[in-house]
Amino acid sequence: MAMKNKILPCILVISLLTACAPAQAASQAQSPLRIEYTLWWGDYTLLVAKELGLFEKYGVTVEPVYYPIYSDSYADLAAGILDGALFGLDDAISTNDKTPLKIVAVNDDGGFYYLLGDENTHDLASLKGKKVATEIGTFGEFLLLQALNQAGLTSQDVTMLNIPAEEVPENLGSLVDAGYTWDPYAAQALAAGAHTLYQSGGSQSIIPDVIVFNAKITEERPQDVRAFLKAWFEAVDFRKANPEQANEIIAAQTGYAPEDITVDAQIYTLQENIVLFSDTVPDNLISLKNSYQANSEFLLNLGVLRNPPSFEQFINSSFLFP
Repeated sequence: MAMKNKILPCILVISLLTACAPAQAASQAQSPLRIEYTLWWGDYTLLVAKELGLFEKYGVTVEPVYYPIYSDSYADLAAGILDGALFGLDDAISTNDKTPLKIVAVNDDGGFYYLLGDENTHDLASLKGKKVATEIGTFGEFLLLQALNQAGLTSQDVTMLNIPAEEVPENLGSLVDAGYTWDPYAAQALAAGAHTLYQSGGSQSIIPDVIVFNAKITEERPQDVRAFLKAWFEAVDFRKANPEQANEIIAAQTGYAPEDITVDAQIYTLQENIVLFSDTVPDNLISLKNSYQANSEFLLNLGVLRNPPSFEQFINSSFLFP
């Protein structure tokens, strides 16, 4: 009788293992999560997580997909060529207008954004009658309008050219007199003699960078999304605890020298994300809900957005928890 009692549990264990095997094999056979990134301080967490083997540690395969021009990724995410992306909140909202997305975490505070002038454009007042680079229909246009308003000017006082932020340094002083951009491109332009006309961002930013997935992925592969975030936040902790080692990893992946990799934004930990998605956010952190409302109103007024999603439907904080 004792012998039977030992054999029966063994049979049950073997049966359970056999039943689980196909599911495990199916999970391993899943195509990798294809995630967009560009040359940006917050995005580099993706590269650190990949190099440290953290995605494998949590059982998900991830393929980072580099975009030299960040805005080229919008259509690919909407088309399902990408599974997820590291987007500015405004770009996530406008892309969601084309295909359903879910924000699952906040990457960073968005850093600082700049309106730069060439060597002959030293202040906002001198923009009148000049050519300014910005991506029309994005936060870049919003920031430009804010800057012009501060100087008592309007969009009618300048000529806006639809040029990506990444291409501002090479066109400043030739094709355009001023341009909207961010680091590391702002730093390149400033080193070449550009002037800061207007600056916005930091903890008061209305365009934090978010981790966004196609809604279909969050529905069909919730465990992979959760595993991705576990790896992501472990990489954030690593970057904060070991900045020099993390920068060496980033340098090897991007081609930058480690000393040229500067802290351009505040990257957020898991604990900070839990607070960001809550109803009460301290002054030193951005308000995700307020940022969402400001961006939605701007995009609606601009005619870029047809129907903004409700804030509650657009975000999904459940993946932050085990």
